[in-house]
Amino acid sequence: MKRKNIYIIFSTILIILSVVIITTQIDKKNHSSQQKNSEMPIQEYTPIDVKNLALLCKIWGFMKYYHPEIRAGKYDWDRELFYIMPSLISITSKEKRNEIFSKWMDKFDVPMEQNRKSLTHTDSIKLYPDINWIDDTVTLGATLSNKLRKIHNVEQDTLSYYVGLHKNKNAIFKHENDYPQCPLPNINYQLLALFRLWNAIQYYYPYRYLFREDWNETLLKYIPLFLKIRNKEDYVNTLKMFIAEIHDAHAQIIGGGRTKKFLVPVMIRFIEGRAIVTDYYEISPNYQGSIDNSLQIGDIILRVNNEPVDSLIKRMIPYTPGSNKASLYRNIVLFELLWSNDKELYIDYERDGRPCKAKIKCIPQKYTILTIAQKSQPLITTFPSNILYLYMGSSIEGEMPKEIKEKGVIIDLRNYPSSKKIKGYINYELLYPYPTNCALATNGSLLYPGLFTFDQTSKAGKKNREYYQGEKVILVNEFTQSHAEFTAMKYKQAPKAIVMGSTTAGADGNISIITLPGGLKAIFTGLGIYYPNKSETQQIGIVPDIEVKSTIQGIREGRDEVLEAAIKYLNR
Repeated sequence: MKRKNIYIIFSTILIILSVVIITTQIDKKNHSSQQKNSEMPIQEYTPIDVKNLALLCKIWGFMKYYHPEIRAGKYDWDRELFYIMPSLISITSKEKRNEIFSKWMDKFDVPMEQNRKSLTHTDSIKLYPDINWIDDTVTLGATLSNKLRKIHNVEQDTLSYYVGLHKNKNAIFKHENDYPQCPLPNINYQLLALFRLWNAIQYYYPYRYLFREDWNETLLKYIPLFLKIRNKEDYVNTLKMFIAEIHDAHAQIIGGGRTKKFLVPVMIRFIEGRAIVTDYYEISPNYQGSIDNSLQIGDIILRVNNEPVDSLIKRMIPYTPGSNKASLYRNIVLFELLWSNDKELYIDYERDGRPCKAKIKCIPQKYTILTIAQKSQPLITTFPSNILYLYMGSSIEGEMPKEIKEKGVIIDLRNYPSSKKIKGYINYELLYPYPTNCALATNGSLLYPGLFTFDQTSKAGKKNREYYQGEKVILVNEFTQSHAEFTAMKYKQAPKAIVMGSTTAGADGNISIITLPGGLKAIFTGLGIYYPNKSETQQIGIVPDIEVKSTIQGIREGRDEVLEAAIKYLNR
């Protein structure tokens, strides 16, 4: 998993912007060109209207990923959605609604051959497709249910116009029109965004079984919210709320433009239940203005523009992605707390037990460089106590040691390893005497959308009599995410290796990216990662063998208490 931009790594903590945007193609028998792309009328929608639209979302997405002709890209599938949506409003009869669906589906040819093999239970299957709803004849009626089952039973090939699999087997979404100039509010595009993203997650999110609320109920909850969108900012915020529902620290909506473009350039961590200044941003040499140094390391932020920190956190939780509490609070205090639309913030803070107030100057975000992910710090340092220290977030060119003579090794993964800067760390064979399994991965299916199976085993090391036999301490915290978590899992398999620190972000696995109307993109984890015994890492993180947390007192004294504990452990 390669990363190109340090700031994006930790605003999304893992983004590879490699989506190819291609205009939707091929009408069938000129049908699409005859349709009217008129917006649904804005009115009060009833609970029955919302249920009808939710069913449309499910049928439209099912056909997109299962119908052979639609999978082949032979229809403008967005336009078909716009075509049928208005006909479902103010329909109170379930029978009439199902008749509308049935006639609409008759326009799309289904091959007669019903050759799809049924899935049989095996230990390799982690997640089955959630499609039992197509057999619900009480809701759908026998005719509509049978047509959906017929579509499901058609044998598919591995080619799909809308989705493919990366070489690492996470989903790659293709040919999704971004409609960059679509006017807002516009119910057509608003519902298209919701339906497109809901179904992408429904069929290609590996941790769907970890949702805290039923995914169908989430759809019902958000349709009214998407119907009420008033402008572009409201649209982006509603999408952020929606994707935050999957509780995935990888999840993000990007491209809508950050409304807050200024910040106080200090780094904040949530320690002992308080928002504390722990470091400073690096400032670009291109910045010509002055920097306000009112805040110092160790200051506790109490209020921002008279709003208590606890209130701000509570307000931002619905819009913020996070796999667990550690990554959720990390994202809020780091990327929301001291950001502003204005060039000044009024901040109440505590210093050495004394309350203080200040009007602090902000600077444009474009001139700041976030150094939590990577720093211009050497990869290799030898401590006086004969301990080798490896800082894996080094932005300086370096190579992993080919020989270790020190009595112990500390591997610091409280950052994001750079595959471009550090040579040899991904398969660092010096740590292992023989090959060992370090992780299992699940991936989605093009033949059975919604299916996730274990079919990738990652190994660490090779047979090596000259391996390093000393003790290894792997340092982690809430900034250890994704590839850093996977690296920690690999190194943990080395003999005499322990993990020390605090729980990691709990978001591992390659990401998938899907384009949304308005020139936006949605990101979420696309590959499931598990321990060799198939136990979870998502939302849990890499749990340390020895828990050591930073303290407010330690921050104020300029100490790295986690690193100190590792040195003490190796010197015991």
